[in-house]
Amino acid sequence: MTDNSFNVRPVSRLFLFLLVSFICLLAGAAIVSIITMKGSTTVTLRLATVAQDIFMFILPAIVTAVMVTRRPATLLRIDSRYPWQTGLLAVAGLLVAMPAMNALVAWNESLSLPASLAGVETWMRNSETAAQVAINTLLGGTGIGDLITGVLIVGVLAGFSEEIFFRGTLQRILATSRNNDIDRTPPLTAHVAIWGTAILFSAFHVQFFGFFPRLLLGAYFGYLLWWSRSLWVPVTVHAVNNSIVVIASWAQRAGYIEEDLNKAGADNLAAVIISIALTIIIIAGLRKQSIAQKS
Repeated sequence: MTDNSFNVRPVSRLFLFLLVSFICLLAGAAIVSIITMKGSTTVTLRLATVAQDIFMFILPAIVTAVMVTRRPATLLRIDSRYPWQTGLLAVAGLLVAMPAMNALVAWNESLSLPASLAGVETWMRNSETAAQVAINTLLGGTGIGDLITGVLIVGVLAGFSEEIFFRGTLQRILATSRNNDIDRTPPLTAHVAIWGTAILFSAFHVQFFGFFPRLLLGAYFGYLLWWSRSLWVPVTVHAVNNSIVVIASWAQRAGYIEEDLNKAGADNLAAVIISIALTIIIIAGLRKQSIAQKS
């Protein structure tokens, strides 16, 4: 009989995860500070990003999974076969949602705090600007090598590292906190875990004027994990989403396109409505497919 149980109690799993994450965070911060000691150039920022993804996301997830269960790969959902039909449909859902998401991004960026919090808003917008400057430096360059490097670091590595941390570990620990079986997730608990993780995922990026789009994106990743029972599906969609941003940014810098693709369709009401309708249809299809597979 296969052992699907945890080695530690519910509260201890979350505490252990937070403790391991904190230790790895300190180690990662020390390494990043050493790498960027001589300045934040494109090369140093790329190296620092790789180190950050490994120490702040990948290591805590793997170490925690090994410590809390005898089947760490099952907890992380990295041991299942890739459901190609679900994966392709999930990517299609991401693509058709782009006009609606771009409109949401524009709305979120236009938000303003009350006059009494003007100082807070100024700090938030300065933080956004500083983050964008760092991203532009990270993605700097117009050569093919710059494009490939950007896709590998910001697309593939970031997509995998953030998903194994937030969905593979945090969401899974929260979703299974009320029982001792890593394969059982009550529906209500799953919804709470998905949205709770999505909120933390969006807040972690500390980009306040992009909070709501990232919140919905995080929830989408969470439901993809729950429906497909495979971490590789949200990893794929996350990597595709990030890679689109990288490619669009590179193409604009290289002069191949003038319009920012990340804003495409945002000001077209018809495109936004169609985008929302198609997204709902695909999400309903993903859910129906999940129910059919489980039956």
